[in-house]
Amino acid sequence: MTTSKATKSHFPGFVASSPTAQHCLTVLIRGGEFRSANFVVPISDGGLKISGGVENGTFVAPSDGSHGIYGKSLAVPGGVTGVGAVSRALGSMGNVTAQVQAVKPLLLNDLLAFDLTLFLRIHVQNPLVGGECYIGTPSEPLTVRMQRIEGDDHIPKLTRDGIPSGVIAIGNINVAASNFKVPAVTGAGPMGAFNTVVNVRASLPNSGVSTSLSIRADAYMAQNPDYSGD
Repeated sequence: MTTSKATKSHFPGFVASSPTAQHCLTVLIRGGEFRSANFVVPISDGGLKISGGVENGTFVAPSDGSHGIYGKSLAVPGGVTGVGAVSRALGSMGNVTAQVQAVKPLLLNDLLAFDLTLFLRIHVQNPLVGGECYIGTPSEPLTVRMQRIEGDDHIPKLTRDGIPSGVIAIGNINVAASNFKVPAVTGAGPMGAFNTVVNVRASLPNSGVSTSLSIRADAYMAQNPDYSGD
């Protein structure tokens, strides 16, 4: 998906999608938090992005294997032990990062209500666990339905300053989910040797009694300049 020069300069993160999609959609996460009991991953401004197309109200993921979700590796406070001072004493061995990934395209339950369902896994990275350590799998993902948070401080706002014509920009979108299941970790270390260690650290598996995901975002939508339909 390409965009005009004017749109590109003001429209962050449009990603290629299908020419059958009438619109382009990008959601920039400005802050948030994932939590499973005492395992907390703060989501920094720009640490996560959703981008793709919208065709007749259905999300169309890009063809790059991302399923439309782009996450950066985020530091896990407390590191490998959960106690910052102890983990820092271990140097690089004590650091833990987590990256949110999609295992299939999201569902737009109600675009106007900012109601969507995500199918996620979390890539946990640390020198001890190797590169194949995941919470959630394609067959058993975290299935997370995000819905808008009510309240005067959470009212979405239409943004006009600096936004080119033809682009709809909405800020201060606050959505959250809670009490979703999080499966046990897989692939931590050779033949899963550290699975138990990671499960204890992340309080897994979690039946949903202490899980949550909350995000604050800005959303942008515009016509797809490559749309090939009528």
